Amino acid sequence: MRARQTREASIGWMIQRLARRLDDAMNARLAEYGLNLQQFAVMMTVLEHGSLTQAEIGRRFAMPAYAISRAIDGLEQAGLIAREAHPTSRRAHQITATEEGLALAPALFDLVGQINADLTRDLGGDDADRLRRLLSETMKGAAL
Repeated sequence: MRARQTREASIGWMIQRLARRLDDAMNARLAEYGLNLQQFAVMMTVLEHGSLTQAEIGRRFAMPAYAISRAIDGLEQAGLIAREAHPTSRRAHQITATEEGLALAPALFDLVGQINADLTRDLGGDDADRLRRLLSETMKGAAL
């Protein structure tokens, strides 16, 4: 009984459960666009930062290089990003959003808003804002 109470009162356990729920919801909604969560993360990074190399994208995530490469391959096949010649390195490519990728961006932004609204639906507006601020403070200095 004590083990269960300890686990269920654990902030880490609760965040982990919410994160899993969030990942499942995101993957379900992203499937409507033919994307998965890894591809979404890469796409959002390119949308946020503009042209990046694969190595620069990889440094932003705790994903192995092959997973970044697969995500980029999938996004490229979907016509959402393009690999372009790097201006100073023959071995590197710049990853940029295509017109199709830029056109999809508003739908992805809306999707994030909808998922977050669903996640916090049982909280009042003030509580949702407070949670957002607390999480933001907790995340300061964290990678990504």
